Amino acid sequence: MEKDFVYGTLQGDALRINPAELAARLQAEKGFTNDLVERCKEQLFEALDCRYAGRLVKVACDQDTVDLSFAKVHSHSLSRNLEGCREAFVFAVTLGMGVERLLNRLSLLSESEFFITDALASAVAEAACDRAAEAIAKDKVCKPRFSPGYGDLELELQSEILKLVHGQKLLGITLTPSLLMVPMKSITAIMGVCHEEHTRGN
Repeated sequence: MEKDFVYGTLQGDALRINPAELAARLQAEKGFTNDLVERCKEQLFEALDCRYAGRLVKVACDQDTVDLSFAKVHSHSLSRNLEGCREAFVFAVTLGMGVERLLNRLSLLSESEFFITDALASAVAEAACDRAAEAIAKDKVCKPRFSPGYGDLELELQSEILKLVHGQKLLGITLTPSLLMVPMKSITAIMGVCHEEHTRGN
């Protein structure tokens, strides 16, 4: 494996859905469930092929210009997020094409199952991104992750991130002409490493 590069897989039992986030996506009360939700969750986890890949890069911020080593971007939001950082983890996470195919099938067969499964998949993707961030960071203390499309950080950066982490080869992620990722339950992110590094819990 290349220096400062990390690749891994995540099993379904390692992913913990945030109850509040899922409730908001389902437009229901926190903790809401029924037989249909449970059945959709079971189908979703059977379809999971969750993988992540990331790289540690040098970063430098000059006012609103951020040099990520592999790309320079103009973003006040990202510059603020990376304030004080000299390095950052750049990574991508996907739930895989199995989930994409499941959602496509449900969109044709059942509006209710599609809605529930799509909400579950979005919540699981966030959980996967959190878990991947923990695995990638290890004992480093990091800033909150920041993704293209947030604040004033343009989606065009998606392409450069996917090239950097071999997103198509290792994760099976491609981009549409409108810069949306396929599989759609995929996330790219930048996570600044704090200057003062210490082991979590100390």
